[in-house]
Amino acid sequence: MEEKCKTVVVAVDESEESMSALLWACKYLLPAQCPHGNNTQQLPCKFILVHIQPDTCFAAGPAYIASEDLVNLLEMDARRTTQKIFKRALCICRDNNVKAETEVFVGEVKQRLCEAAGKLGVDFLVMGSHSHGFFKRVIVGSLSDYCCQKAACPVVVVNKNICNNLKRW
Repeated sequence: MEEKCKTVVVAVDESEESMSALLWACKYLLPAQCPHGNNTQQLPCKFILVHIQPDTCFAAGPAYIASEDLVNLLEMDARRTTQKIFKRALCICRDNNVKAETEVFVGEVKQRLCEAAGKLGVDFLVMGSHSHGFFKRVIVGSLSDYCCQKAACPVVVVNKNICNNLKRW
């Protein structure tokens, strides 16, 4: 029986938590999901880094109509930020001998991340957690809680404690 290629998506943003979750996935999840077969060659796995850019209209705010120049400036800044995030994330992958693809989606993070997981047909969605307290989660909401409930695949949430210990290993 031949095993199929596993697809792992890691949600990345500017936070240390997302980069630590990426490092954890490179070191522990990917080797566990793509073990060496009988011929000692590693099974193929697809590793995708996903970043969700905020919608320009959302970033500009609904209170006023933004000029075309302002919208272009916001879009250019979002692209620059995304490039910076992917550059850092791809360095982590390269340092751990992991070949990764990148995907960008635009919109509200919670919804688009779950949609991306479904669209890409992933086996695992990996994300970092900021470990906010109870009251902040109630008021602001939790991205990881939302994805655990709504994503069409298993969600691996790497919390701050694991991230802090990972740096010591």
